[in-house]
Amino acid sequence: MAGAMLAMMNNVAGVSYTPLAGSLQFNGSSQYLSMSPGASLGNGAYTIEGWCYNNSSYTNQKALVATDQAYAASLFNTDEQSFTLDKYGGGGARTYTFPIGTLQVNKWQYIILNRNSNQRETMWVGTFNNTSAYVTCSRATAAVGGSSVIGGTQVNTLDYNGVCNWIGRFYGGYWSGFITNLRITVGTAVYNSTSSTVVAPSAPLTSLANTKYLMLGAVVTTDTSGTQTVTNNGTVTRTATKPF
Repeated sequence: MAGAMLAMMNNVAGVSYTPLAGSLQFNGSSQYLSMSPGASLGNGAYTIEGWCYNNSSYTNQKALVATDQAYAASLFNTDEQSFTLDKYGGGGARTYTFPIGTLQVNKWQYIILNRNSNQRETMWVGTFNNTSAYVTCSRATAAVGGSSVIGGTQVNTLDYNGVCNWIGRFYGGYWSGFITNLRITVGTAVYNSTSSTVVAPSAPLTSLANTKYLMLGAVVTTDTSGTQTVTNNGTVTRTATKPF
């Protein structure tokens, strides 16, 4: 009986999900994590992905993974429809735009930035709605800043040779809400930027050969990849809130 009850608890509308440990909560004004040695995205393949819950308006810019270091990358929402990957210090920006209503408040959304080894880059967003299907993430419909633009994909030749060293903060604002299952992979692409859709993971992510940071929502300052020393600034808290 106990086993059957546990199976029911881990099943969302007919879809089995492996439970996450929890998430990290950011207050949107002063809380963020800093990493050492950080992660340099370089000029090759990379993927930044994770579950994010924004509990304030997307009219205010807020960061996921970012930096205060020269030539490094900051990923943040530009407005209510788009995300920007900016090279710190005026090195250039790449923006990805989604249909109106894609970016939602008070919803768990899976957000992915991906650049292939040939430097074709894109983003996807998917929303967890307790449906009977796994979460499908849809690709951006427009891209600006790079070359060879095809719909929501573009070639991004920028070399981000500085290090990303912040989670939940950038030079223009702080994340407000929750983040979990956040992974930074550098040197390989987890997805293919030419795919129109990808399926969000239904279980805790694992550390890959090129993973530089992995947040699983169990301990605030733990990097499960074993790469980073993480410092808690402003007292980011761990919470049981999670998408599944």
